Amino acid sequence: AIQALKLPTLELRAMALTLQAQAAPLNLASASGLQRSLNGRRSKSYASGELRVPLPSGGSSASKVGYKRMNAAGTAMTGAAAAMMTPSTAQVPVAPRAAAAAAALVLGNTPQAPPTPVLLRLSVATGSYGSRVEAVVNGGQMQSPGLPELCPPGSSASAMYTALSHEHPGNQTEGQLLIRADGTEPLTFESIPFAIAHTKAGSTFVGAPGRRRYTVLVAPHWEWRLSADKPTWGRAADLELSGALLAVQLREATAQELKRCLQLQALRDAMQAEDYDVLHAQLTKARLAGVDLEHLERAEERVKAMRKLGRHVAEGCSKEELRTQMSWEKVTSRVGAKDIDEPCTASSDCPCNADTIGEVISIAPGAVDGCLGPGADRELYDALVEAALASEEGSVWPAGGKLIFSAFDRNQSITALVRTMESAGQHKCAQMMLKLVELSEKLYGGFVTAVQVNFHTHGGTFHDQHRDVYSAKQRAGPNCACSFRECVGTVCYSLGSSRLCQLSSMVDEASSLRPCCEQCKGHHEKRWLHSGDAMYFNVAWNTNHTHGIPVMPGGAAGAGPRVSVAFLLGAPETMTCELPKPQKKI
Repeated sequence: AIQALKLPTLELRAMALTLQAQAAPLNLASASGLQRSLNGRRSKSYASGELRVPLPSGGSSASKVGYKRMNAAGTAMTGAAAAMMTPSTAQVPVAPRAAAAAAALVLGNTPQAPPTPVLLRLSVATGSYGSRVEAVVNGGQMQSPGLPELCPPGSSASAMYTALSHEHPGNQTEGQLLIRADGTEPLTFESIPFAIAHTKAGSTFVGAPGRRRYTVLVAPHWEWRLSADKPTWGRAADLELSGALLAVQLREATAQELKRCLQLQALRDAMQAEDYDVLHAQLTKARLAGVDLEHLERAEERVKAMRKLGRHVAEGCSKEELRTQMSWEKVTSRVGAKDIDEPCTASSDCPCNADTIGEVISIAPGAVDGCLGPGADRELYDALVEAALASEEGSVWPAGGKLIFSAFDRNQSITALVRTMESAGQHKCAQMMLKLVELSEKLYGGFVTAVQVNFHTHGGTFHDQHRDVYSAKQRAGPNCACSFRECVGTVCYSLGSSRLCQLSSMVDEASSLRPCCEQCKGHHEKRWLHSGDAMYFNVAWNTNHTHGIPVMPGGAAGAGPRVSVAFLLGAPETMTCELPKPQKKI
C-alpha cells in the first residue's frame, strides 16, 4: 500500500516512519493524520525528537481531513485504511528508535545505534618540559588513539572522551585532570577538578567553581621553618575550558608565581599545626604573595576556629600574667655598670676593630625625658603596659624570645598601633607615642614606617642577634609578615629595667667587612641600655653588624621587666631636615 502511493520521497519516508511505529497489526488509519503534518507542520514534528500523529475522530472519508492531494491509487488506499482503523481522538507518540527502524525498512538500510555523547575534548601543549597528562572523566572513557603515555617537551596532543552508554549524561560531567611526573620530571601537580555542563542546571568550571581559566603551580619542597633557601624554579600549567574543550599549556613558572606557590606550601603546613601565631603569620604573608582566595578563606576559617578555642592567647600573654610580670615595682636598674668590649685578637689590624666610614651608631642617655619631659620614661612604660591590658586579648603575642604588643591583626604600623590605643580608650598613651614619632623624625631624619613594641617580662627573655630588615632584598624570619620599603635607620627607646645590648661585627656576604684571617672572631660589644635611653644606627652600620638582647646572667632573676619601642625610619622622598653627622662607634 505504501509503494502504491505516488508521493514525494520525503513524504513517503514520513509515512513509513509513522506506520512502522504503530503496534502490530498495522494500523493504516494514521495515514490521514500524517498528511496533515506533511502539509505545513512536518518540521515541528521532526524537531521535537518525538513525532505525534493526530488520528481522526471518526472513520469518514479522506476529504474530512484534507487528503485531497492523493491520486486515485492513494484514495483507494486511504479508503482501505479507513475501513481498518479504530476511531480515536488520542495522539500516539512515536519513539525515536522505532522511527529509525521504520526509516531503515523504507530505505533498505540496516538500523544503527546512535553515537555515544562526547563528554570532553582534551588538548595538551608542552613547553620546555614534558609530563604524563591524563583526564579521569566520570562515566566516560578515552577514545583511541588518545594521548601518548608521555607528552615530550615541545609537543602537542589531543584526546576525546565519550560516554560509556548512549544514555543522556545528565546535568554535568565531572572529572579530574592529572599531570604526573615521569622519570625525568620530578614534580607532580595536584589533581585539578573540572566539570562540563550539559543542561542549564549543570555548571562548567576548571580548578574551582566559577573559573573557566585556571593556573596550577608546583615547586620543590621548601623548608621554610628552618629559614632554608627558597627553591629557584617551578612549573606552571595554564588551563582553559571552552565548551567541552579543555586546553592545557605546560610551561615554566614566573618569579611571582614561584613566590605564590612557595607561600602556599608554608600556609598549608601551618594549617596542619596547632600554632596560632605561626598560622596567623603565614596567612598574612600569603595575602601579600597573592595566594588564591579559596586557600586564604580556608586558612581564615582555621584561624577563627583556633580563636574560639582560646589558642590566640599564648602562654605568658594573658592579661593576668602581664599585669603581674610587667609591674614597675619589679624594674631593676644597673646604672653605673661597665660595658664589655671584646675586639678581635687574631690580628692587630683586623677590619672588624676599626671604624668604618659612613657607619653611624649612638646611644643617647635620657632621650625619652628629653622628648616628653622629666619622668616620662616611667610614665610611658606604665601607659604602654596599661594599653596592652586594655586592648583585645591576643594583641600581645610571643616572637623570638620576647613578647610583642601590636594591633590585634599583627599590623605593626604606627597608625594601626595608635588606632588600637584609641579604641581601648588609651588616648594619653597614643598622644605620647605620636609625639615621640614626631621628635624622632625631626632628630634622625626619615619618617617612621613601622613600630615594634617589645615586652621583656624578666631577665630570661631575649631578642636574637639580627639585622633590621630595611628592604625586601633582606631575609626576615620565617614568620615575619612585614612589608618593607627602603629605610635609612632605626631608633630604639628603652624603658624599665636595664639590659645589655650585644653589638657584633659581621664578615658574611651581606657585609662589606672582610675577615682578617681564618681565625677572625669579629668584634663584639655589650652596652648597657637604661630606662629612657635611645640607641640609633643607620643603614651602613646595620649592613655590617647585628644587634640583640641576650639572656641576662642569672636568667629570669637577672633583671626585671623592660619595654622597648623601636621605630623603623623610612627614606623620605624629600628630606626636610639634616641627617646626623657621622659619629664614631661607641
